[in-house]
Amino acid sequence: MNSSTPLAQEITAQIQLGLFGTVGTLARQLRSIDRIAPRLKEGGLVRRIQVDRDQQRRAVGLSVAHRKISAFGGLLYCVGAMSHELVTQGADITHTDQQSMIDVGDMTLLEADRRLQWKTYQLVYDLLEEIFAGDTLPDIILLDIPFIMGRRVYAQALDDQETDEELRSEVNRLRDRLENFWDRYIDRCYPFAADGPKIVTLARGRFGSLLRLIKAKGQEISPDPIDSEVENLIKTEWVRTLSVGIDRVLRGILLPEHRTAAFDIDLSEFDKMAFPQALIRKGSMGLHYLTGLRGQPVQVETLGAASVWQDCGGAGVVDELVADLMALTYFDQRHALPLPLWYAQHGVEIVKKKGLLEFYKRETLHSMREEQVDQAWLAGWEEE
Repeated sequence: MNSSTPLAQEITAQIQLGLFGTVGTLARQLRSIDRIAPRLKEGGLVRRIQVDRDQQRRAVGLSVAHRKISAFGGLLYCVGAMSHELVTQGADITHTDQQSMIDVGDMTLLEADRRLQWKTYQLVYDLLEEIFAGDTLPDIILLDIPFIMGRRVYAQALDDQETDEELRSEVNRLRDRLENFWDRYIDRCYPFAADGPKIVTLARGRFGSLLRLIKAKGQEISPDPIDSEVENLIKTEWVRTLSVGIDRVLRGILLPEHRTAAFDIDLSEFDKMAFPQALIRKGSMGLHYLTGLRGQPVQVETLGAASVWQDCGGAGVVDELVADLMALTYFDQRHALPLPLWYAQHGVEIVKKKGLLEFYKRETLHSMREEQVDQAWLAGWEEE
C-alpha cells in the first residue's frame, strides 16, 4: 500500500533542508561585502560630508501630481504643479513663497498616462519660467521630474502611423517648450555660471550606474579622486559583486552624511529623439547620498558633465552641493527629502484626492442635460 505525503509536510521538509543552505549563502555574501567594502571606501568611492547648517540657504522645491477618472467614453483629468520657496539658517525656517498651477479637462484614452505626464512637465516649466523671470534667483532649485525626456517618457505609439499625428503634436509642443527654456537659461545655472542656481532632480534610483561606469570607462567618469586600486578591484571582483548585488554592496558602504563618488550620466541610453538637446550637449552628473540613520539613499542628478565640475573645483564643489541638500533635510525619516521639495510634494497631493474630478463630472453632466452649451451657441441669434 502506497502512502502519500501531504503537501504541507513536504513543504516543511524542504524548508528545513534548504534553511541551512540559504543561511550559508547569505553568510558568504556578507563576508564578501565585508572584504570588498573597506577597500572601496578607502579608495574614494564614498566621501564624508561636512554640513554647515548655520549657512543661509534660499531654496525652491517643485513637484507635480495628476489624477484621472473615466467619463463620457474617455477621461477627465486634473494635473497640478506647485513650487515652495523657503530660506533656512540653522533651526530657523522662513517660508517665503508658494506658487501653483492646475489644468483640468477631458482627453481620450490614447496613451493617457504618458500624456498626463507631459501636461505636468509643461506646468513645471511654467513655474520655472516664473522663477527665472524674478529679480533674484534662489541658491537651489529641486525637482522630482527627469531632466531628459527619452523613449521611456514619450509614447511608443509614435512609431505607429495611425496614432502618430495626434501624439506627435503634443510631444513636439513639450519638446519646443523645454528646448526654448534651456536654450535661454542653461548658461545662467551652476556650474556654467559661478553664481547661478544649482538645479537638481531627486529620486530613489538604483546604484548600479556608478560601478558599471567605472568598470567600463575608469576614473574619467568622476570629478572625485578615485584610487586606481578601486578600478582594478571592481574589474577583478565584478562577477562576485554581481552575485552579491551592486545595490547591496553600495548600501553597505554608504553611511549617514556620506555620498558616493559622482559620475557622468550615461547619455548613450537615450535615443536620437531625446530632448532637450541643450542638456544632452552639456551633459549631466549623478550621485547618491544618505542623510540620516533611518533615511534611504537619495539619487541626485544635476546639470553639467563631470569634466565641467572638475574645472569648477572637483570634489570640493560636489561636496558643497550635497551639504546643501543634507542641510535642507531636517527630519531623519525613511522617505525624508530636502524640506522645500517635501512641502511641494505634500501641497500638490490635493490633486490626487477624490472629489474635484467627481464634481467636474457631475457639473458637466448637468450642463449637458440642461443644454447649456446649445443655449450659449444660440444666444444672440433669436429674433427680436
